[in-house]
Amino acid sequence: MNDRDDRNNIARQITDIEHKIKALRIRYEQYFSGVEKRAPLRERDTLERELRELNKRTIIQTELRYKFQNLSSTFHSYQGMWERVQREMDEGRYRRQGKKSGDTADSNPLAMQVEKLYQDYESVCKQVQVKVPSRAQLEKVIVQQQEKIQQKYGNVDCQFTVSNKGGKPKITVSLKRL
Repeated sequence: MNDRDDRNNIARQITDIEHKIKALRIRYEQYFSGVEKRAPLRERDTLERELRELNKRTIIQTELRYKFQNLSSTFHSYQGMWERVQREMDEGRYRRQGKKSGDTADSNPLAMQVEKLYQDYESVCKQVQVKVPSRAQLEKVIVQQQEKIQQKYGNVDCQFTVSNKGGKPKITVSLKRL
């Protein structure tokens, strides 16, 4: 394998790890908010193993080494936070994010967006007399779509809106580069 192939391979691995960290962060947010029933421990262990394996390699290119070190640092910061929150949950000291104004959910843009989107979707469903899905189902769909969009287009801000198209509720997304 020549240097160029090695560089491209490492760059692909780093990009893949970056996407996995984002997806894992979202899964933990869902777990801590009660949407997911179990912590994504298997995904976390797999990602940790991938980081260790890549850390064993010598990354000659400065920009790739710098990006990898930043990703590794970000992952370890998240790990510390996840462990702290899990410990608080185990001890009964963790309070899930509420829906009251001024609560910590207001500082979580995804939770705020899903809450508004669910209210809008529920309203349109009632107008057209369609069964309303659960909030968890809608959030799962939104998170999956957001992950697909970010994998395809990179770091973009996804804004979801609900409309009545032909007597059916329809969710549309607009993208904005960050």
